[in-house]
Amino acid sequence: MNLSVTYSGTLSVGAAPEHAFQLFTAPGERLWIEDWDPAILGGGDGRDKGSVWVTEVGGEKAYWVVVDYDAGALHARYARIAPATHAGTVEVSARPGGAGGTEIEVTYQLTALTDEGNRKLAAFGEDAFTRMLAEWERLIGDANLEYPLPFASAGATSRAAFADR
Repeated sequence: MNLSVTYSGTLSVGAAPEHAFQLFTAPGERLWIEDWDPAILGGGDGRDKGSVWVTEVGGEKAYWVVVDYDAGALHARYARIAPATHAGTVEVSARPGGAGGTEIEVTYQLTALTDEGNRKLAAFGEDAFTRMLAEWERLIGDANLEYPLPFASAGATSRAAFADR
């Protein structure tokens, strides 16, 4: 039987919710994750419902599909399929936090597809998930971002907007 896991946690972002939420989109993560460079296969800049993109981070190729995206409700859900190991969903919601910042809730629901996937998910426990969110919080803080984000204010993603990353 293949292993299935669900992990949920929060991180804080020092920006208003409508800005912080955009950091957890295909174009937004480019601003704070060094190796994040999604190849958009369809669906605008990767934020539209039904958009499809592919990433390769840490030597693992993953296909992403935007299942739900509601900028007004500050909620998104992505299907993520890494064919060599696992598949599942990643859900992100933003809500006001203290001092004008934002609390971001992230939920991963993953199922192993292979024996290697079983091993990876077994190693990716609650503690590893918590450390990952803490690292994301640090990376976003260290990115010294200015708001509104370039792609969010322009209405479309431009590679030029990320040239100074």
